[in-house]
Amino acid sequence: MRLLWIRGGARLVPVDAVVTGPRTTLPDGWLSPVEADELQRLATDKTVLELGAWKGRSTVVLSEVATYVVSVDRHQGIPEREGVESLPDYLANVRGLDNVAIVIAQFDRIVPLFDSFFNLCFIDGSHDEQSVYQDAMMAMEHTDGYGTVAFHDWDMESVRKGGLRAMSKSPNRVVDSLAVFEGNL
Repeated sequence: MRLLWIRGGARLVPVDAVVTGPRTTLPDGWLSPVEADELQRLATDKTVLELGAWKGRSTVVLSEVATYVVSVDRHQGIPEREGVESLPDYLANVRGLDNVAIVIAQFDRIVPLFDSFFNLCFIDGSHDEQSVYQDAMMAMEHTDGYGTVAFHDWDMESVRKGGLRAMSKSPNRVVDSLAVFEGNL
């Protein structure tokens, strides 16, 4: 049984008790097909920390090939999208994904509590420079030193600035708007 961390406390409930209905297509989102392919290449047989999930498009893509995905999001909406809460859609979209742990929390409050290392950290949270920088610094603390950190929306100047400041080097490659930093992090 998968459990869900409910915002505002440590109350855990079975996910299947919260959501209903099967997923028939990829959820809404901005992850392009070539970015999805690259994420799957990076995540195959890996443990993944996903920082930012919105309605679960990247979560679904990652879960199809990863050993395990820890998906963290506050699900209080995206300010640029009228701040509409995404939790009901997210839960409907990830229902039944047995290799996904759902964590509903602010990144800076939960990620420091993890004592695990991840092979891949996918960053797609808030897009202001300072948030991207902080997310990347937390992510690097939870890679195995030679893991991979990938940033979505690299075409946004604020994401690039925050990511470059944290990583202190250029990405190994950029696929559409997905920047990939591999090894020796």
